Amino acid sequence: MSSQAKTRVQKPIPASSPWRELYAPVAEELARTEEFLRQIAESGSSIVREVTSHTMGVGGKRLRPALLLLCARACGQINGQAIRLATAVELVHSSSLLHDDVLDEAETRRGTESAWRKWGVSQAVLVGDYLAAVAYRYLSEHDDNDYLNVLAQAIGEMCEAELLSLERGDEIDEQVYLQIIVGKTAALFSASCRLGAKAAGAPDDVQSELAAFGHDLGLAFQITDDLLDLYGDAATLGKSVGQDQSRGVRTLAVIYALENDDSGRIARLLEELSEETGGKEARATLAARVEQVGGRSYAEQCARDYIASAQCHLQIISPSPSREALFGLTEQIVGRIS
Repeated sequence: MSSQAKTRVQKPIPASSPWRELYAPVAEELARTEEFLRQIAESGSSIVREVTSHTMGVGGKRLRPALLLLCARACGQINGQAIRLATAVELVHSSSLLHDDVLDEAETRRGTESAWRKWGVSQAVLVGDYLAAVAYRYLSEHDDNDYLNVLAQAIGEMCEAELLSLERGDEIDEQVYLQIIVGKTAALFSASCRLGAKAAGAPDDVQSELAAFGHDLGLAFQITDDLLDLYGDAATLGKSVGQDQSRGVRTLAVIYALENDDSGRIARLLEELSEETGGKEARATLAARVEQVGGRSYAEQCARDYIASAQCHLQIISPSPSREALFGLTEQIVGRIS
């Protein structure tokens, strides 16, 4: 393992990044979370160290632990318990990325070769399992089993969402799409916010409202991510784009456009892409046609609606720099598609 991997897991978020600015109220606690992650990356066998450092050290926004810590700070003081919980949710997220890349046969992750391509499928899956086990160990050290229950429920929802996606393939409508992204993304966002509020000793109604905030934020985040796969730039995003349609994954903009394209052109383009007879030009044509039929604007509006709902849930907590940061995150997430 390189000396760089030994000193840190995550490359620092650039000082100019809007994410780093929004995380300012919990910068010290995020740094402590990063130290826990570094210790975990160094504590396993050689393959665990290599895969973990690779997976958690190639960028990323650390959004889930930041949400947990910001919710904790907005509800009271951050304690050591909250920092360990933040570490646990990032471990679960990293575990899911390792597994997702195997399921999706994704060759890159954040502009770097994916773990399964670099070390093999079995190694990636097993290290993913290892990270989830460490997260459970962290949570089991708390006297209150509710922490473990919250995260276990989120993981169950994530697995069910992946199973539903595999079962339905490209035969999904908007309702099924929303079911999938509730589990795929919103569940862990929601759990992170609830855990932060709970660690700060917030009452049940505040925990529920912040969990609802995380739920709606997660939906907006995934809808936006799916739009970026269709309209984003790989160099800017640090990952491949145009992969969803090639794999037969139906996202909200495409689902809407399919239902409103009387010409049948979108269906033909999707067939070309799924059969790998269409390349970059076909993807560009698809994106343009989806926008022409109204799919892009429909998905953008849905994301903004979820952001508005998320912001309403934040009204339950008193004004503070942390609450302002949470509001700022809502704007940053939906602003990526502007």
